Amino acid sequence: MKTHYDVAIIGGGVTGMMTAHKLLQKGVGNVAVFEEKWMGSGQSNRNSGGIRAQFGSPETVRLMAASLKEWRKLTVELDYNILFHQAGYLFLVLNDENVSDYDSQRIVQNRNGINTRWLDNDEVAGLVPGIRRDIIAGGNYHALDGTAHHDAVLNALRFSVARQGGELHEHAPVTSLSFDGDGRGTIKTPLGSATADFVVCAAAAKSPGIAAMAGIDLPVTPYRRELLVTEPLRHFLGPMIVSLKFGLTAHQTLRGEVVGNTRVEEPESFDTKGSLSFLVQFAKDVTHLLPFMKYVKVVRHWAGTYDMTPDGSPVICPAPRIPNFIIAAGSSGHGFMMAPEVGKLVAEYITTGTVPEIMRPFSIDRFEQGELLKESSVTGKKLD
Repeated sequence: MKTHYDVAIIGGGVTGMMTAHKLLQKGVGNVAVFEEKWMGSGQSNRNSGGIRAQFGSPETVRLMAASLKEWRKLTVELDYNILFHQAGYLFLVLNDENVSDYDSQRIVQNRNGINTRWLDNDEVAGLVPGIRRDIIAGGNYHALDGTAHHDAVLNALRFSVARQGGELHEHAPVTSLSFDGDGRGTIKTPLGSATADFVVCAAAAKSPGIAAMAGIDLPVTPYRRELLVTEPLRHFLGPMIVSLKFGLTAHQTLRGEVVGNTRVEEPESFDTKGSLSFLVQFAKDVTHLLPFMKYVKVVRHWAGTYDMTPDGSPVICPAPRIPNFIIAAGSSGHGFMMAPEVGKLVAEYITTGTVPEIMRPFSIDRFEQGELLKESSVTGKKLD
């Protein structure tokens, strides 16, 4: 461990390592990532791998449209097969839901470069064999959404950062963070202390504790979410299906397993153990849509943590009064999918000193000013 870095990144998940990768690409050579456990040990290793641009606010649609373009280049850029697969996302609309809400989302997406289209009942049934047609009004479908394998992405980033000369420090929790009058940061870890010209906080749901060390109140809370994987099935499901009514998502991997989750209201927690209540609720919700799934065996089940903000949208900005401290957190369950663009934006700010236009709406100031983003397509915790 050196005693000084150009950029010190706190958090070794996909956002932190992607930021390091993008900085190194831009020629910032003295970069280090500090992770309290091992690289990818948090939510980056516990997500479903979904990647979508179908969101409700124009600000997030633009962010995710840009991120989707980055995803399409990553296999070549990282020189590693990340198992990126564009099979689309299908937001199901049930008969008892307000179709106009989904029309509004689709209009926002179309106006911001995402070619989401409405599928009628017959088209939905064609994409999702076995679905209950009697309860489905239709759905919003974007064919260029998709998935990537989180383990492959994390491995690719580890190799890329190391290959370009960046440092990855594991079992190095940051125990102290301070900034001098010139904005230079000082971090302390069990491995030693170091100064840094810039410090990036990319610690997901642990970010409020890091920000508090610098005197910043970051409105991010941990929200527990669970996932399961079934036995392999004959391939029947192309797109990721989503039900905002249930907070349910499900997709089929290239090996045939179904990966899925659903909404179960639980206390704020970092607990990663699975619960019986989730298994019961998922079985109820998924068989309501796909009755044949009642015969399918679950082979793995785990939990992770969303880093939720009050409006379900991320915080990506220089900290108030500390421009050399950049926050990249509060992804509200979408950190994996937005990481390529978030890393690119943070690297651009650090190397140019200018906040990119697409990044401006995600300032932490919006919470104090009461200018929350209107995001309507978060599948986890229901927003107030």
